Amino acid sequence: MGKSKKIFIFVVLIVILIAIFSVIRKKRELASFEKPKSYPLVVNTFNVKQGELESYQKFLGEFRPENDALVSSKFSATVLYVANEGTKVKKGDLVFKLDSSDIESNISALTYSQKAILDQIDSAKAQVEASNTQYINAKKEYERYKGLYEKELISKEQLENMENLYKQALANKENALSKVKQLEDQAKSVAGQIESLKSNLNYTEYRAPFDGVVASKFVNVGDVALAGKPLVEIVGSGKYLVYVNVPTELALKVKKGDVEKVSYNGRSVDAVVEDVLQSAQNNLSIIKLSVSNNPFNLPAHTFVDVFIKEGKCDGFIVHANSVVKKVDGYYVIGIKDSKAHLVPVVVKSKTLTEACVDGNLSTIDKVVVGDESLLQRIYEGQKLIEFRGEN
Repeated sequence: MGKSKKIFIFVVLIVILIAIFSVIRKKRELASFEKPKSYPLVVNTFNVKQGELESYQKFLGEFRPENDALVSSKFSATVLYVANEGTKVKKGDLVFKLDSSDIESNISALTYSQKAILDQIDSAKAQVEASNTQYINAKKEYERYKGLYEKELISKEQLENMENLYKQALANKENALSKVKQLEDQAKSVAGQIESLKSNLNYTEYRAPFDGVVASKFVNVGDVALAGKPLVEIVGSGKYLVYVNVPTELALKVKKGDVEKVSYNGRSVDAVVEDVLQSAQNNLSIIKLSVSNNPFNLPAHTFVDVFIKEGKCDGFIVHANSVVKKVDGYYVIGIKDSKAHLVPVVVKSKTLTEACVDGNLSTIDKVVVGDESLLQRIYEGQKLIEFRGEN
């Protein structure tokens, strides 16, 4: 064996020995450190119970006051005054005022025209009387001439001349009557225009029809209010209503006086059924509910969650926030021997606070309560400590 080869083998052995020594020393160092402790997770719990739970279906309903006025202008006019948003008003308080000068000017002009037409009608009626007298006389003469002609006392030409005079008198009478009718129609049209303008004059000032608050204004002083365009919205104080569309088969189970739940942003209140409207359009009916005042301090026409009772459920009752949805289904997290035990369940019904489920919970006394992110992080067998129980 050559000298260089022996040196190479010697170096390799030295490297191997150094590596082995380093590994042994590292293991000894690691062994000298304390292993990190695994601390249990502190959780809230809920006592599992068996029993009945009223089941609800959740829908979206429109929240609005019982008194709600969206006021539009009936004509175009300049805005002279409009109450600001948030202004509290009593019934009869002025809400807005429009410029009435154009309307008053038009009423004055039409009134003058109306008087002129009425004068023409008087003159035309006098003409009717005169033409009627002429017609009566002409008719008598024509009848007399026919008798004379039959006795051959006058010529045919004389009879025809009298007949022409009679027909002319009749035409004059009909023309006079037609003129009166035409003028009377004109007078009626002008009177209608005046009444319409006077009606508009009543709308130049709008006063609150009920106690409430100006929720919205869509114009400012100096703007031109356009016919048919909203000017203000007034929301009444007092009772508020919720309108919700539900399947007709569910609506048939609901009756006046029933108490349902209305919820917004996690807060819920009782709502009383005032009416069930069986319109059945698209197999839907409308349920009208009422609540006192404005419990959520919401603007009109906001959508809220409505929970309508559909029946009762028998099963295990757990907290609504103890049910978690995982990839393969729903679970609750029970506690056995201070460790997490994931139990698959079938959710039969759920309210804002509780859920009715089926599952192997007969040996589980308590389940973990928490938000979705917490429940998703807990794994089977994880150590748990109960912070406090909820019922």
